[in-house]
Amino acid sequence: MFIHLFFLFFCFGKAQNIYLNIKGSTNEETKKIDSIGYGKRFVNAKGLMDETRLFSKKLFESGFLESENKSNKKVNDSTFLFEFRLGKRTSHIHIYIGEEIMVFLNDDFKVDNELIKLPIENVEFFMSGILKRLEATGFSLAQLKLENFRSQESLLFADLMIKSNKQRSLNDIVIDGFEKFPESHRNNLKKMYAKQTFNQSNLEKLYKTVEGFRFVRQTKYPEILFTQDSTKVYVYLEKAKANRFDGFVGFNNDEGGKINFNGYVDLLLHNLLNSGEQFSIFWKSDGNEQTTFNAGLQIPYLFKSSLGLKTELQIFKQDSTFQNTRTSIDLGYLFTYNTRAYLGYQSTESSDIQNTNSSFISDFKNSFVTGQFEYTDFKTDDFLFPEKTALHLKVGFGSRDSKTDSQSQLFGQLELRHNVYLNARNIVHLKSQSYYLKSDAYIVNELHRFGGINSIRGFNENSLQGNIFSSILTEYRYVLTSGIYIHSIIDYGYYQDKTTNFSDSILGLGFGFGLLTKNGLFNLVYANGSVGNQEIKLSNSIVHISFKTNF
Repeated sequence: MFIHLFFLFFCFGKAQNIYLNIKGSTNEETKKIDSIGYGKRFVNAKGLMDETRLFSKKLFESGFLESENKSNKKVNDSTFLFEFRLGKRTSHIHIYIGEEIMVFLNDDFKVDNELIKLPIENVEFFMSGILKRLEATGFSLAQLKLENFRSQESLLFADLMIKSNKQRSLNDIVIDGFEKFPESHRNNLKKMYAKQTFNQSNLEKLYKTVEGFRFVRQTKYPEILFTQDSTKVYVYLEKAKANRFDGFVGFNNDEGGKINFNGYVDLLLHNLLNSGEQFSIFWKSDGNEQTTFNAGLQIPYLFKSSLGLKTELQIFKQDSTFQNTRTSIDLGYLFTYNTRAYLGYQSTESSDIQNTNSSFISDFKNSFVTGQFEYTDFKTDDFLFPEKTALHLKVGFGSRDSKTDSQSQLFGQLELRHNVYLNARNIVHLKSQSYYLKSDAYIVNELHRFGGINSIRGFNENSLQGNIFSSILTEYRYVLTSGIYIHSIIDYGYYQDKTTNFSDSILGLGFGFGLLTKNGLFNLVYANGSVGNQEIKLSNSIVHISFKTNF
C-alpha cells in the first residue's frame, strides 16, 4: 500500500481534477458507504488522501469499528478506487465512568452503576461535552480517552479515562505593547479577573472589558501562558485614535466696531495624562445671539479603586438677556468601565443682564443633590457606528432662589441611544431625549433648552425651551460601502413651556450623508423643522456640516 501512495503523490501531487471512488466488499456495503458520503473531486493528491483518512474516521464514528481499507488502485489517468471492508456495525457502546467524571455529566445521560449506554455516533458529542464542562471549571488542559475496548456477549464495552491535570485560576494579566497604559486600569483588571477560574468564558469577558477602553486597541486576541505553577494572560495593545476634534473659528465686527468671534470647537481628549482620564471642551458662538461653553473632566479608578470622579462647567449666554453658569461635581462607582453610578452636587447661577428681575426673567441661584447612571455598549467591529447602546439617566432634588421667590424643585433627564442591526447594510438608529423640571413657578432662564444637530434637527441650536421635553429621534441608515452611508431623519417631540402656558409637538424631517476617512468622519445633514400644524417650508431648512477628526 505504501508503494501505491508514494506513486499517487509522485504522479499527481500537482495535478488537477483527481477523482475518488470508494466501494465496499459487497453491493450492500457500497450502498452504506454512499449513504455516509465522501468528497469525490480534488485539486491535488493531498486532498484525496486527507478525504480517505476522514472517511475512515466517519466509518468508526458510525459504528463500523472493524472497517479497514483493503486495497486502492488507479482506474485511469485521473480516478482512484479505494475498497473498504466494513464488517459488522456496532450500534451502541457501554462506557464505564468513574466517580471523578460523574459530576461533569448533565441530566440528559442515564447512568446505571457507573455505566452509560450510548449510540456509537454520539460518543464524540458526549466526550466533547464533558471536556467543555471540565474547561469551564478550570481544567483547561484535561484529557479524555476511551481505553480497554472489549466485547462481552456481543456487546461493546470501554472505560473512560480522564487526565484532569491542575485546576487553573488566572494568576496574572500582562499588558504588552502600550507602555502608557494606566496603572489604575491595569490594577482594576487584575482585581476583576485575578484568582477567577480560568476558562474561555472569563477570557472572553476580559477581552470585552479591554475593548471598552476606547483609548487603546487590541492588536490580537489575548494569549495564555501555562506554567507548572501559574496561568498568565497576555493582552496586546496599541494606542487608538480616540481623541476627536471638530470645529472652525471666525470673527466679524459689530455695529460699534467690536470684534465678535463666531464658530464652534468640539474637542475630546483621552488618556492625555496616562491616567485614563477623559477631557472635553465644547464652544459655540454665532457672534450675536448665543454663546455656549462646556468643559468636562472624568477620571476613572481613583487611587486604584473602583471610584470615579466627574466634574463639569457649563456657560450659556443668550444675547443681552441672561447668562447661566452651571458647575457640577460627582463621585461615582464603576461596576464595570462602561457601567457607572454617580452621586453629586450641581449648582447654577444666572444673571439677568438687563436687571429686569421680573417673574419672567430674574437673577437666580439653584442647587441640587444629583444621582446618575451611565451605561455604554460598543460594537467594536463596526468602524462607522461603534457605539451600539448608551443610557444616561440623571435626577436631582434641590431648590432655586430668585429675586422674586424661592422654590423647591426636582428634575429628571434621560438620554437613550441604540442601534438596531437589521443586517450588515441596514441599521435603524433610535435616540430618545427627555427632560422634566417640577416647580410651583418657573422663570425663562432656568428652562431646558433644546433644538439643533444633537437634538431635534431642523431647528437652530438651543432655539426652543421648556420645563417638559420628550422626543424620539430616528435614522434609517443604509451602508453603501464600508466607509459611506446615507440616512433618513424623522424626529418627533413634545414640549411644554409654563412661562408662556404653551405646549405643542415638534417635527424634524430630512436626510444625511456620512463619509469615513482615515482621518475622521464627515457628516452632512439637511433637515427642516416645524411646530404643531405649521406648514413645512423649504426656506426654513437647515444644513449641518461637521468633520470629526480622530487623532
